[in-house]
Amino acid sequence: MKRKQVQAEILLLLAALFWGVAFVPQKIAMADIEPLAFNAWRFILGGLILVPIVYWLSSRRDAQPGEGKGRQVTHVWRACLPGGALLGFWLFLGSALQQVSLLYTTAGRAGFITGFYLLLVPVIGLSLGYKTNRWTWVGIGLALFGLYWLADFSEESQLVGDLMVFASAFVFAIQVLTADRLVKRYDALRLACIQFLICGLLSAVASVFTEEATLQSAIDAAWPITYMMIFSTALAFTFQLLAQRYAAPSHATVIMSLEAVFALAAGWLFLNEMLNTTELIGCGLMLAGMLVSHYGNHSGTHH
Repeated sequence: MKRKQVQAEILLLLAALFWGVAFVPQKIAMADIEPLAFNAWRFILGGLILVPIVYWLSSRRDAQPGEGKGRQVTHVWRACLPGGALLGFWLFLGSALQQVSLLYTTAGRAGFITGFYLLLVPVIGLSLGYKTNRWTWVGIGLALFGLYWLADFSEESQLVGDLMVFASAFVFAIQVLTADRLVKRYDALRLACIQFLICGLLSAVASVFTEEATLQSAIDAAWPITYMMIFSTALAFTFQLLAQRYAAPSHATVIMSLEAVFALAAGWLFLNEMLNTTELIGCGLMLAGMLVSHYGNHSGTHH
């Protein structure tokens, strides 16, 4: 079990790395393609890639009849459709806000502020009857203080971008809580596959009505779309799902918090995004808030 736990935590680390680095291609793509069109391509293609992975993992589970006993989970596509569609709507809303924000703010800042959803999950969960404790509030206080340090009130457009990312974090927290309830009854990978496809279709429809997207723009943004559909969508999610069975919850939340650090490092390394001392202090406080909150809640407030 110890070896499996280490393997699981390596998979989680890779998922956090893929998601953190993803803010770079997301930012780069905005020079060539409209935000909603970009989301349409990445999620539709990512969802389609996930289809054979679903069947591959299903065949592995069937070959190991001892796995998954005690959990009555539906593996029928049609039964998973309503829940997947609901998740797809939340993913569409959160991803649209996040992607548009990158027109105004940096990849590193967006990555760090998106990480705030880890703190919002237990807070929003209170309204659904989930329990939390004082560590959550200490963590949120630290993170909000860090967010204040990170915010640059002199840069109006950047502030608009930061606020859009913050709004997306709320939506992602709602999506996580919705998914948490649904995966108890429906196959997680099928839900994911449906949510990606629904999100992509909603993005495509919204793009048709609000943007002037062309096939050439998608060709120009081919490598960011490819990165997102393979690494950020299909692989990262599959790694996370495979790891959840064996990773210790307290370790898993800390590892997922590193997504923000990876985003900051990738922004500096690939886009030459530099943070001043005040902004670095803000990022440090936000990361500390995430870790403090989850240290106090490692037994799980919503799992």
